[in-house]
Amino acid sequence: MTPDEDDPITGRVLALLAEYLRPDLPPDEAGAQLAEALRGIGGELDSDDITRRGEKLAAAREKGSVTQALESLTALVARAFLTRAVRTSADPPLPETLRWISHNVTAASRHATRVMAIWRVESGLAAEADRAIHDHALKSALAGETLDSVPDAPPSESTPGTEDTMLDPIKLRDALLSRLAFNPSGLPPTLRTLKGQQIYLDAVIQSVVRQQHFTRGDEDAALIWSASAAGLMLADGHYNPGDQRFFAHLQRAIVELAGSADESGQVEIDSHGVQMFAPSDATQRIGIFRTTLRMLGDIAGKGKSVFLQSFARVARRMAERYADHKGDETVMGAMVASAYATDVADMAAGGNGGGGGIANVEIPPLNDPQGYNDEIEPDNVRAVSTIYVAYQLEFGLKAAARVLDLFVAGLLPISASDGSARELDNLYWDQDDLLDEASRRSVYSRVLGAPGGEIAFDIQPNTEFNTLLMRVVSAVSEYEREQSALVHFDNASRGLRFQATSGEFVRKAVRDFAANVSLRGWAGTAFTAERMARQVRRVMKVLNLPSVRNALGVTTGWQVIERISQREFGITVNTVLHRTLAVETQTIMRIIADHHTVWSQNAGRPLFPEPGRTGSDLSADVTRELMVACQHFRAVTGVGDALLDEYSAPVETQPMPSLPDMSGFGGMPTGGGMQGIDMGGVAQLREMVSSGQTPSLEQLRAMLPGF
Repeated sequence: MTPDEDDPITGRVLALLAEYLRPDLPPDEAGAQLAEALRGIGGELDSDDITRRGEKLAAAREKGSVTQALESLTALVARAFLTRAVRTSADPPLPETLRWISHNVTAASRHATRVMAIWRVESGLAAEADRAIHDHALKSALAGETLDSVPDAPPSESTPGTEDTMLDPIKLRDALLSRLAFNPSGLPPTLRTLKGQQIYLDAVIQSVVRQQHFTRGDEDAALIWSASAAGLMLADGHYNPGDQRFFAHLQRAIVELAGSADESGQVEIDSHGVQMFAPSDATQRIGIFRTTLRMLGDIAGKGKSVFLQSFARVARRMAERYADHKGDETVMGAMVASAYATDVADMAAGGNGGGGGIANVEIPPLNDPQGYNDEIEPDNVRAVSTIYVAYQLEFGLKAAARVLDLFVAGLLPISASDGSARELDNLYWDQDDLLDEASRRSVYSRVLGAPGGEIAFDIQPNTEFNTLLMRVVSAVSEYEREQSALVHFDNASRGLRFQATSGEFVRKAVRDFAANVSLRGWAGTAFTAERMARQVRRVMKVLNLPSVRNALGVTTGWQVIERISQREFGITVNTVLHRTLAVETQTIMRIIADHHTVWSQNAGRPLFPEPGRTGSDLSADVTRELMVACQHFRAVTGVGDALLDEYSAPVETQPMPSLPDMSGFGGMPTGGGMQGIDMGGVAQLREMVSSGQTPSLEQLRAMLPGF
C-alpha cells in the first residue's frame, strides 16, 4: 500500500480512504486498488494541500469523526481524476472547464453520487450507471456548464445523479459582476483584487441560495437577493467570509431584505379575508432594492457598473424613506440619483478608514461639512486600532450625547418634519444598546492603559501601550531622518559619532508594539471594537447632520464638538490633535496588521527598500505611507529631537506571551517590574478586613508582593 513517487497521498491517508470507499473489500486489497488508481495524478494535486488535509484527517480520526474530512479529500481527488481525463480531450483545459469542475465536483451532498461514480470508474470498479455519470461529468466540464442529460441519450432517459437543480454559482457571480462593482475605497486589500472579490461573492451567493432555496429558473431573483445581500454586508463592514460570524451577519441582511418598508402596511391572507401586518410586493424591502438597482443601471448607462456598497446604502435609504416617495418612481428616481451621487462622492473623499474590516471607522476630514504570525494576530491589532480611534474621539461621543439630550428636551431648533430629527430620535433611544461612558473608559484603561477607567482588581491595565507606540513612531522617524546626508554632516560638526538607525531597529520596535496590542485584542475585545466602530460612525454622522450644524451656527461636525464642549462642558477640545492621532495611529496599525508576518522574521531582506539592494519586506508605497503617518504623529504631539533620540534607541525585548493569561494578565511580565497578583494573599487580606483587623504595611507587602 505504499504509494510511489507520483502519488502524493501517504499510506496512512490511503488506508483511511480505502476503508471509506471500499468497506466491502479487505483493507490491503482495497488499498492496493486505490493506490493503482492514484498513480499519475500527482501533477493535478497540491502536495502541501494533501499533507494538510491528511493531518486534519488523522486528527479527526483521533476524535472519532472523520466523515467530513474524508468527503472533502475524496472530492479533491475526484476533481484531480476528472481534470486528468479532461486533459486528454483539451490540453490545456479551458478556464470555464476548470471552474465547472471546482464548483460541481465537491463534498456537497448533491454531488456525492457524481464523486463516487468518478472514483469507481477510475478504480476500474464501475457499473454502467457509474460510467454514464462519469461521462456526463466529463462532457459537462468540457462544455463549461451542467448538461441536462447525457448527450445522445434517448429523451426519456436521464442519467442518475446528474439532476443538478442548484443554480450555477459561477454564472450568477459573473452576471452580478457585469452589473455591479466593488468600490475599493475603504476596503481591505483582500477585496481590492478580482480573486478576493470572486471569493467574497461566491460565499455570499452560496449563503443566499442555501437560505432562500433558489433553484434553476430563479436566476433573476437570486441575482437581486445576492447583490443586495453582498452590498449590505460590505456597507456594514463585514469583509471576511472566513469569519465564523459571516453567515450570521448575512442572515440578518436577508431578514432586513425580507422586511417591510412600511411598518403599518397590511396584506390579506389569501382566501381568508383576514388582514395581517406584513409587506406587500410594493413595500417589501427587496422590491425597493430591485427598483433602486434598475434605476441606478439606467443612470450609469449601458455597459457601466454600479458600486455595490453605494447601491446598498441608497436602496436602504429608499426603504427607510418610503413615506416620502410611496413607491412613486418619478419621486423615487430623483431621490436615488441624488443619494447615489452623494454617496459615491463621500466614498471618494475618505472611504471607511482603509482598515481590514474590524478597524474600519470613517473619520470625517476637519474641513468637510458633509461629513499570520504566532505573536501577532492581525484582527486583534485591528480591533485595538478601532478602540484607540474611539478613545481619541471620546470628546465627540460626549458631545453627541449632549446634543441628543438637548434634542429630546426640545432645546434645539430642529423641526420634527426634518429628516434629521428621525435620525436623532432613533440614536437617542438606541443608546441603551451602545456603550456608556463608564464602560468605554473601562475598555480604554484595560486595552490602552488610559487613565480614568474602572477595571477588575485582578486585571492589569496595558500601561505600556503609549510607550511602545512612541518607540514605533520614533524609530521610523529616526530611520527616515538618517537617510539624509545633511544629518550626518550636522552630527559631525557637533562632534557626535555616526550611528545609523537600521531598519531592523524599526522591525523590532514594531514587533514589540504589535505583540503587546495583539495580546490585548483577543475574545470580547473584537466584539467591543465592532460596537465602538458602529457607535463612532453613527455619532459622527449625527454631528455632521445639516440641521445640527445649523442649530448650533457652525459649518462642520468638528465645530459642533467644539461648540458643545465649550458651552456645555467648559473645555476647549483640540480637535486637530485628536483627529490626527486617530487617523495616523489607525494608519500605522493597519500597516502593521496588513503586513503582520514581516515584523518577527529575519529572512535577510531589508525591511524598507534600500539603494543597491534587491527586494524588501515593505514596498516603497507602504514605506512612504508609514513614514508620513509617523511624521504627522510627531508633528501634533511635539516629539522633538531629544525625545526622538531617547525613544528610537533600541531596548531589550521583554517577554510577551502570544495568548492571554486567564488569571487576568496577572502573571505577565511587563518590563515595568509589576508582578502578578497573589490571589491567596488577596483572600487573606479580605479575611482580615472582614474580621475588623487593620493590616500593617509589612503584612500588606507580604500578602501582595510587588505593590
